[in-house]
Amino acid sequence: MEKRPPASPREAWGEDSSSEESSSLHLQPLSFYDTTTMQPLQIDASWLPIYEEAEEAVDFIMAFVSSLDKDAHKFTFLKSVYVMCKTALKRGLTQGLDLFCQTCEVVENIKDILEKEPRDHLSSRVRYLSMIAIDELSLVENVLEGKTKSLLSACFSSVFCLPPEREMPRSGASLYIKTLKAMDTMLRTLVLSFPVSRVSQELQDIFEMLLDFTRSEREVVQERAVGRIGVLTYLMSNYCRLKASVNFGRDSSGPVCPKDISIPVLGKLLGRLLLFRYSSEQTSYTAFHALFSLAEFLYKSRPMDRSGQLVWKAVTTSSLCSLSTKDCTQAFGRYLHSSERTDVILEAIGALRDASILDKEVPSSMLDVAMRDPDSWLMDVPRIVSCILETLPYITTESGCKKVESLFLLMTNEYGSAVVISLCEMALQGDSTVQELCDTLSSMPEILDKVLTELATLLHNQWCNPRGEGPGVSHRASFSGQIDVEELGDEPNVWSDQEHPDVVMAFLLLEVLAGLSERAEMARKVDAFLPSMMKILEVGSEDEKLKITVVLRNILGQLKKAKASSIALMLVGKVLPLFDSVRLMWEPEPCSPALKAVLRAGSALLEWILGFAAKRCSCLLWNLTLEHRPHRSHGQGAAVPKLTFPPSRQECSQLRELSLWLFRDLLKSVLSRDEKKMRREMQSALVPLLFRLNDHLPSVAKASREALFAAAELLKWKQLKHLLQRERMWELGECLLLRRSSRAEEYIHQSLPYLRDPQSSVRLAAVRFIRSATTHMRNRDSETQADILSALQPLETDRDISISSMAAHTGLILRAPRVRRRSWELLQMLCCWCQ
Repeated sequence: MEKRPPASPREAWGEDSSSEESSSLHLQPLSFYDTTTMQPLQIDASWLPIYEEAEEAVDFIMAFVSSLDKDAHKFTFLKSVYVMCKTALKRGLTQGLDLFCQTCEVVENIKDILEKEPRDHLSSRVRYLSMIAIDELSLVENVLEGKTKSLLSACFSSVFCLPPEREMPRSGASLYIKTLKAMDTMLRTLVLSFPVSRVSQELQDIFEMLLDFTRSEREVVQERAVGRIGVLTYLMSNYCRLKASVNFGRDSSGPVCPKDISIPVLGKLLGRLLLFRYSSEQTSYTAFHALFSLAEFLYKSRPMDRSGQLVWKAVTTSSLCSLSTKDCTQAFGRYLHSSERTDVILEAIGALRDASILDKEVPSSMLDVAMRDPDSWLMDVPRIVSCILETLPYITTESGCKKVESLFLLMTNEYGSAVVISLCEMALQGDSTVQELCDTLSSMPEILDKVLTELATLLHNQWCNPRGEGPGVSHRASFSGQIDVEELGDEPNVWSDQEHPDVVMAFLLLEVLAGLSERAEMARKVDAFLPSMMKILEVGSEDEKLKITVVLRNILGQLKKAKASSIALMLVGKVLPLFDSVRLMWEPEPCSPALKAVLRAGSALLEWILGFAAKRCSCLLWNLTLEHRPHRSHGQGAAVPKLTFPPSRQECSQLRELSLWLFRDLLKSVLSRDEKKMRREMQSALVPLLFRLNDHLPSVAKASREALFAAAELLKWKQLKHLLQRERMWELGECLLLRRSSRAEEYIHQSLPYLRDPQSSVRLAAVRFIRSATTHMRNRDSETQADILSALQPLETDRDISISSMAAHTGLILRAPRVRRRSWELLQMLCCWCQ
């Protein structure tokens, strides 16, 4: 038999209100059944042990469920619930009551009544009656099972959203105070009735609801929510004594210790209370009492060494009211777990954008405590970084922005790898924070540079250091299981000849640029990289040049014609040397899933950053790839770091081919106003294009033919176009010499390097062209002739007999006397035309 003990908190309340409420809660005979639409629910409740003791109340509850006009009878319904439960508990007749309440949906009807109450005024006792009814219901086993959270949410919303007490009439203010006291009593009874095994989770749910109300824009709602938090924190700090003094509820046997209560939301709770304690005058007093109770709970549940206890006791008893924000935060911090300290910091960061927190110096002071001791307060890097990036765009005060930026910079300096991994995780998720992330980083150049440098270091360490981790990788950050550092340790080196991470970062920047340049909306932003890209075409590695060529081809067709034409004039001279790229480039061997995840994460982060900080990243690209590199013409200085791949014995001709296609696109992009300038710029490209027609790779030869055709169109050279259309390639050289005979000597000097080309077809074309060009030279000085003979001499022993014989024959012609040479030249020209 269950019996309420005299020491119960509910009993104290009963003494205050028994005289007033006993008469009002007495049920009158339900004689109106015959004259109303109410009919009892068609169930037999006579089996209930409480039925004989509270027949009228039970019958009315069943009748109310079937009523079509519940508003008219809600007062009597609530009184009936109260009387039925109170009588059952007093007489020990609660058997079957949970099933009855479930059948009649008692809890659901109370919740519905509360939700329908007007929020703009308090004129009836419905809320008060609901609280005392719920208070009694909570003592009946299983009645509120699974329904506590939704019922309390309705209670809180119905009472907290009322107008301020000072705006209520006297009668309404009196009823409001009584209702609020009934709510507090109901909360105490509810928590004490929970089994010990469930009290932590139930308190967690209630505190989370109350925290949501503390974030309301209305100060009166905040104050009421903080007041209820104070009620519950007092209950927590005195839980052992109160729970031991009652015998209602389940699992109450055995010792009950403060350690039995574990509230994961405690850090958030403390953070909000600190903010209100020092920020808002209206809630300051209420928050102070809640903090006092919370301090007592921590003191009892988390004892430290003796010195720590003495300090803490002094704080809670006499000094709490005089402590500054920093001192109070630091004092509580000693007793918090790392996750709880993180929650305090998150609340402080969020408060900088919270309009309800009037004094922004309070959260700043809380952050100062964390920044002085980052190893204790800033442990959970991913959560803090995410909060910073979500909050910073909405902070309206300059001091608040500077404080959060300082915090972010401190974390980047202290835990750079963990910060970068967190950013990569956000990038991979592709959620709604993309815009905020990019805007935030682009507005903080110092942090952006640090993030990019750390990303380069992290990727370099994970790529190039087998069985090793980058610094700080394990500091509470990982790629959500996508990247296993242990697995990375077993990978062979994918990159070689790398002394520092700059090469990796440069490669990733170029890789991401290539991807971004495919999007029309991003082409304009990639345009900011043009100065750096043009310089890379001069002094970069072959791999870097290939990436730049891809980027330029992508963006050229997406720019407006005028912009594309001006860029074409600047680029055409930079592209010509790429026609003759002969270095073998190696494709990387297949990467493991872990390495691919690293690449994907790094690329995703860089893609975000490039989209919103193109100018800054352009400077970074310049620094990474060019700043310390000697210009090739100087021939001195340290070796240029290059990306090199494990060999797969497969020649890559992409750079030659793509540069030829880019040249064709540049010529086609020129406006009529710039055609004259372009003709001057492209004259030196005719001979290289002529020789690349003989490339042994069909794709390169085709690209060269298309580029030469575009040049013929620009030059308005019909004969050259005619020969290309009919594929009479052997006549192209002579056509060029006949049209530009005054440039014969210049063409010969251009041709000499091709005598050393690795491809025999190109060397043969070069010898043939030089032999024809000598016939068009009006005055040949001895120096030019010596240069030609010197270049031809190695070819006289070439493995290709056609090359060696033609080189020897050309040498004989050049060494012959002038008169005899002239006849040989005329004969040679006739032979060429007859071929």
